[in-house]
Amino acid sequence: MSLEQNKELIRRLYDEGLNRQAAAAAAAFYAVNAKNHGREVGRAGMQKVFEALFSVFPDFNYRIEESTAEDDRVVCKVTMTGNHRGQPTLRDVFGGMLAGVAPTGKPVRVLQFHSFRIAAGQITEHAAVRDDLGMLMQLGVVNRPG
Repeated sequence: MSLEQNKELIRRLYDEGLNRQAAAAAAAFYAVNAKNHGREVGRAGMQKVFEALFSVFPDFNYRIEESTAEDDRVVCKVTMTGNHRGQPTLRDVFGGMLAGVAPTGKPVRVLQFHSFRIAAGQITEHAAVRDDLGMLMQLGVVNRPG
């Protein structure tokens, strides 16, 4: 696939899967043996991750601010928004930081960077860096120092 086709694949992941809160549709963009944050979880595991994300933020939405592609990689700077309305169905989602936290109903706006490796038109690896501390402060789970 070309660099532009790789970027288009990731745009479709967000538009057709994640921003529609369609876990199965989002997971379909991943290879059956895909890795997430260095661990092989596969397509089925990614679907569970997406379901867990949507259980916490049922109106979860990503806006791609920037994306770049090189070789078999696409990296995106995105803004995630949503309202905290539930608890995760997987303990480790959001690094486990929201496990046991009662829904606050508060909105969040979180800067994130996502890196994808693509082969044969499917995502084979994903990793992300998120402003989780900022998210926790917006939810009132952690207080700003001072």
